[in-house]
Amino acid sequence: MGETTTPSPEAPSMSLPLMVRNRQPAETESPEITARLTDWFTQARTFIDNYISDDDTHLPDPDTSLSKAQLLSLAIGFTGCDTTESRDQRTYTLIYTDSEQGKHNFQTICIPYHAPSSPLLFEREDGECRIVWKPTGEVLTRPRLHAGIFGASNHYYSRVSPDLAELPTAAIVSPYSTCAGGCLSCNRNEVGSFTPPPRDYIAQHVASLAADYDQRGWDRAALISVNITTGCQPDEDRELSMMLKLIAEYRRQGFSNAAFFPFTYAIDSRAAMDQLREAGCLGFIGTVECFNDTERLRQWGRAKGAISFEQHLAKYRRAREAGFEIVETDYVLGADSHQEMLKGVAEMSAERVAVVPNIKRNYSPAQLDSNHPDIWAMPGQYIADGFTACLATYAHGTIKRRAARGSVDYLHRHGHNSVTLRDLPIRHT
Repeated sequence: MGETTTPSPEAPSMSLPLMVRNRQPAETESPEITARLTDWFTQARTFIDNYISDDDTHLPDPDTSLSKAQLLSLAIGFTGCDTTESRDQRTYTLIYTDSEQGKHNFQTICIPYHAPSSPLLFEREDGECRIVWKPTGEVLTRPRLHAGIFGASNHYYSRVSPDLAELPTAAIVSPYSTCAGGCLSCNRNEVGSFTPPPRDYIAQHVASLAADYDQRGWDRAALISVNITTGCQPDEDRELSMMLKLIAEYRRQGFSNAAFFPFTYAIDSRAAMDQLREAGCLGFIGTVECFNDTERLRQWGRAKGAISFEQHLAKYRRAREAGFEIVETDYVLGADSHQEMLKGVAEMSAERVAVVPNIKRNYSPAQLDSNHPDIWAMPGQYIADGFTACLATYAHGTIKRRAARGSVDYLHRHGHNSVTLRDLPIRHT
């Protein structure tokens, strides 16, 4: 591992105001932000250069330890990038390759509202991507482009072959284009990507996906994993109704082998979970987001954010009791102290919950300022320690591993017999 830093002792929580949504100027340039991000990334890069990954070559799954390239991609994701690209797309999913281990991983970058202040530049030319260190012009890495998320439709294919060809095995879908959660730190709020859905949004969404399968010559039965990350309804009854109607429409349209994985904060009761299980949901994804109850309320608001850590644990126990094969929670590194982060992951793991991590994408100065002092004081180490702890919980089972195995089986059936799990890019979100 890289050189370690000891976090400062826990201090009493400051009384911080609720975050404010969508009040950022179109672009801002701040010497203070430039200096802060330049200093942080410089220290993070030193940590990454000295980082030694755990050897997991004896294990079938390639997502059990961090590679240097993955750690670099997370540091880039946290910092955000400037770009000469159109500001219509503020999020890109890239695929990084580690030269030492040969691993590939997906990771998103954001083009924040303070993009001119970032020391990093995202460039594309002749189909090639580059992340450039602006102070010197050095090319840090040459990832490949998977998608511009906010320029995409209400679905995208989350699994690709080793040559980056999209596969029909797994989809992440978001047909309900608004959300009742009103989370104060929501990235979709920051970039203004919520829109009023049409009245028949469920039928339109599934028909659009079915038409795309037909146009590509794919068998609809090849879809085995549907991650439903659509916007939430105002209450459990309407959320459950939406999920059940969506699943029924997929069945009606011939997606006969699809298993469903709802991502929701609104569904809480055992009765609702039982109905999801009966409808064909194999997994349940919760939204703990962070472990500190005060920060969750401050950053995610009074709908999702008011659900306490203990209430989340109780919900995941109910999900296990309901028979879900996979129980996950979404976790965003950055809001918790280093100590709270590791303690929270351990408590989740004790309940057989897979903690699926991602780094916070900071689209605005307000989001940048919402991060805990420990992530600034421990560049690289905070991220490495958090991801290492989270990846250990994958032993409880994850949607991503199931979809990866199904994708390898699909490739084998179509003549790519030498492909293994390690040939596919690693996905956490």
